[in-house]
Parts: sequence; C-alpha cells; structure tokens
Amino acid sequence: MRITVHSYNGQWRLRYELDRFEQSFKFAESDQTLEQVKTLGTGMAEGVLLRFVDMRAQYIEHTSES
Repeated sequence: MRITVHSYNGQWRLRYELDRFEQSFKFAESDQTLEQVKTLGTGMAEGVLLRFVDMRAQYIEHTSES
C-alpha cells in the first residue's frame, strides 16, 4: 500500500493506493501540520487496509456478475 501526502489548495491530501483502489482524506493546512498528517496516516493505515479488502471483495462480487 502506497501512502502519500500532498499539499494542494490549502489542504493536506492524504492518499492511500493499493492495486486499482484508492482512498483519500483531506485536512485543512490551518488545522494540521505535515507531521500531524503523517502521524494520522500511519495510525489510520490498518483501518484503510481493511477497507481495501472490503472494496476488493465488492469489486469482485459485482464484476463477476457481468
């Protein structure tokens, strides 16, 4: 799983990517520092990974029906 943080338009964008799936979270730069967002990113990683597992299961379920 790749985790990246970008600064864009006054927001920190925390993005997780795995295979063809992506999840992202936005934080106001005025409310969080880069270090805080990095810490949040690490702390949220396990839950995000579990969501990716659910996303993949849903994707497989719906693409196998066609």
